[in-house]
Amino acid sequence: MGRKRKTDKDLPQRVYCKHNAFYYVTLENKWIRLGKTKHEMYLALSRMNLSDTPCYTIKHLWDRYEKEVVPGKSKATQPSNKKNAENLLKVFGNMSPESIKSRHIAEYLDTRGCTAPTMANKEIGLLSHMFTKAIRWGIVENNPCRGVERNNTKPRERYVEDWELAEFKKACDEFMCCYVDLKYMLGIRKTDMLLMTFAQLKEDGIYVRPSKTKNKTGEARLYEWTPDLRSVIERVKRLPRPQTAMYLFCTRQGQPLIELDDYTTPKFGYRWGKIMKRALRETKLRESFQERDLRAKSGTDADLQGQDATDLLGHGDRRTTQIYIRHKKAKSVKPLGLPAPSDDIENDA
Repeated sequence: MGRKRKTDKDLPQRVYCKHNAFYYVTLENKWIRLGKTKHEMYLALSRMNLSDTPCYTIKHLWDRYEKEVVPGKSKATQPSNKKNAENLLKVFGNMSPESIKSRHIAEYLDTRGCTAPTMANKEIGLLSHMFTKAIRWGIVENNPCRGVERNNTKPRERYVEDWELAEFKKACDEFMCCYVDLKYMLGIRKTDMLLMTFAQLKEDGIYVRPSKTKNKTGEARLYEWTPDLRSVIERVKRLPRPQTAMYLFCTRQGQPLIELDDYTTPKFGYRWGKIMKRALRETKLRESFQERDLRAKSGTDADLQGQDATDLLGHGDRRTTQIYIRHKKAKSVKPLGLPAPSDDIENDA
């Protein structure tokens, strides 16, 4: 077994940096120059036909993707990308990009899809984008993920009825009541709710730039003041917190309820789960719902009231909205009336 590296630990197997250039060292200790930059090095590795273990693998492709692409995504997306990559690397990590075929993608979707079809789709979606970048970087010629049908998944259909929301709020403290009311009125994501600061409260409304889409459309939203919205914000302002606190929804010490490095929300999740259990135990609520179901209810109710749910939810494409609110509430259908009695039947009687 060879010795472990002391330097250049991020380089692929058998690759070393010497005299400002990268070299691949063969089993016979022959040094093959790969280029001066990492891009040249990775490109040369991908084109080498090596008989031993592939020196450029999906693991190396992910390493580059993680360094160059993932940081440009929203903080809410980065953790899920890394989690998805962990599962992908267990299967494809030691394979060279060129060796992966469409049949491998289909097999992964089938196998992983037996227990987690939605996650399988997301993981292959990430792998597909990695291959798209690999084509851009000159590493491969084709994307084996393209043209492979994804798993059929059933969209979430939970619609929170008005009475259910009212029952849930009976178990809430004032903090969560304020959160639920503002969440329903604005229809924004949990991340944006917990990142909202007092500086976003403007004279003409509440200014929100969606964290999930800021690197795509960059479109901010201004939710105009209404009497109900002002009333909820006044209640939020009265929640116990230090005068110097930045966030609308925070701990009593003024600390955010969201991790600012990766946008995870364990503290808020614990609080939500505790209140939901209390509501199921002490109120007429019989079926639990998730925090994200409030956003679906907001969009669905807006659509039913003739408002533009796409604008409210901040989607860049109305098709996304239609998928999002679809099946959330049953469509009202008027039943047929009974047919009039037949004269022939009366005469026979």
